[in-house]
Amino acid sequence: MKKNRLNTLPPALPLSFLLAFFLVFTSCNDLDRSDVNYAYLGGEIINPTSEYLVIKKNGKVLDTAYLDDRNRFSLKIDSVGSGLYVIEHRPEFQNVYLEAGDSLLLRANTLAFDESLHFSGTGDTRNNFMAEMFLLDENNSDLLVSYYKTDPARFIEKTDSIRAERLSSLERIHEKHKFSESFLDLARKTIDYESYDLKERYTYLVNKYYDEYAAQISSNFHDYRKDVRFNEKTLQCSPAYKRFIGNYLINRSFLWCEKQNMVEEDCFDLSNQENIKARIKMAGNLLNVPSLREHFLTKLGSLGIILAESREDILDIIALLEKKGLSENAIQDMKKLGTIQLAFLPGTILSDVPMITLTGDQKPIGKIISRPAIIFLWSIYSHDHQEEHKMMEELREKYPEIDFIGINLDVGETSNWRMAVQKYGYDRNNEFQLASSSVENRFLQFYLNKLLFLDSSGEVVIGDTFQNSPEFESRILEFLNR
Repeated sequence: MKKNRLNTLPPALPLSFLLAFFLVFTSCNDLDRSDVNYAYLGGEIINPTSEYLVIKKNGKVLDTAYLDDRNRFSLKIDSVGSGLYVIEHRPEFQNVYLEAGDSLLLRANTLAFDESLHFSGTGDTRNNFMAEMFLLDENNSDLLVSYYKTDPARFIEKTDSIRAERLSSLERIHEKHKFSESFLDLARKTIDYESYDLKERYTYLVNKYYDEYAAQISSNFHDYRKDVRFNEKTLQCSPAYKRFIGNYLINRSFLWCEKQNMVEEDCFDLSNQENIKARIKMAGNLLNVPSLREHFLTKLGSLGIILAESREDILDIIALLEKKGLSENAIQDMKKLGTIQLAFLPGTILSDVPMITLTGDQKPIGKIISRPAIIFLWSIYSHDHQEEHKMMEELREKYPEIDFIGINLDVGETSNWRMAVQKYGYDRNNEFQLASSSVENRFLQFYLNKLLFLDSSGEVVIGDTFQNSPEFESRILEFLNR
């Protein structure tokens, strides 16, 4: 990755000076922005999780910005095209909408990234609007909890009123700030697809849990699908758009499942291999924008592989991905992931896999466990690691005959792992980190929240369960009673 070209500001300069530094290129004498083909992006990351951030467009990294000793960054984007870009500071990411002539500053605290994010400078109004919409979209999970247990007519009334309110808010801000037509078009589509996504998620929930309401879904409930475009190039970086496509594929997979006369329970099991394969086939048939196609084929292929229960399952998924035209580089990644998954299959012996202790020693798993154990895999970069550890602490009390062992997957970041264990008060006797291996860290992240049930010899007994699986505790009982 290359260092940005403008990261030379003295660290003592205030953020307001950095803003003025940007504005001088675009504001002096009211320069005609039509003659400008670049944009500036900079700002400050409070409590950074790494020393840099990257900016992407359409799935490709455009540049890398390194933080200075005041956690500030700046970069110039040449030949900028109006549209959505992605700023990524692992594990956080955020969309920004850039146009030629923008001088945009952001400020965010990783302890509450989305809530603290704020933009200033040229282009700030549209990006603050987008950030606010993103937060509201995230909060729609709470809406579903409240409204999916109601009839379809009331749900439609609620979601349509939310959509109308957001469109109205967009128009009010546009009247004052005069957005470009390209941004208005994108913002309206984003609001539409978020509304569509709520209806897709409602469809899934009532079909799975509430037959009474499922029977009340009218023939025109899904009329919005007639307006859906699955290859919107301007939305290919939009989380709302991709979330809609993902949930649409889930619902369509159930229709496919019914036609195959599969057992209903298997139809609604999103970890079922046949269900995953059905979604891969549909994604391959529906999507032709390269970044969207690659995103969904890779996402679903990865899911199929890490949930595989046999070598044959892994080979079937890879063969299907090849048939659907996944790129060669991505196919090689899927093969590497498949090799890792072999270690999670029942019967695999893991007793020789090396671990790092909090004191810096290395021990194989076989020296760590002496009785049945459940290993949970976690990362300091996961937002949920505190909740995960809280759950494991409760299970330790509930099932004292089992050892619950945490293995950290942030290979090479031993000091950060130790600080996290100390900071959050995790059980020091049951915390280890995976030692250096030939496996790239980016592949290990697929296994966060996954569980390994090992017998006292280090043999995998159960390897297809996640912490958030609804059947987690029933698998523990199965493990105890085997």
